[in-house]
Amino acid sequence: MGKIYVINCRDAGVDCDFQTSGASKEDVLRRCAQHATTNHGMKAFGPELYAKMRACMKEIEEIEA
Repeated sequence: MGKIYVINCRDAGVDCDFQTSGASKEDVLRRCAQHATTNHGMKAFGPELYAKMRACMKEIEEIEA
């Protein structure tokens, strides 16, 4: 069993239903940043914003069927 990482806008305090998940933190952060630039008009991501995004990320144990 591996871990799945999940992040959504609501956990970051944004009124948006976006949620993404993946097998690596980096992949999830990349998708989240892409969503933020495309849908929320954000232009730059510094260390503080990435730290906030990491703090909002949840780890879930993947369940094998």
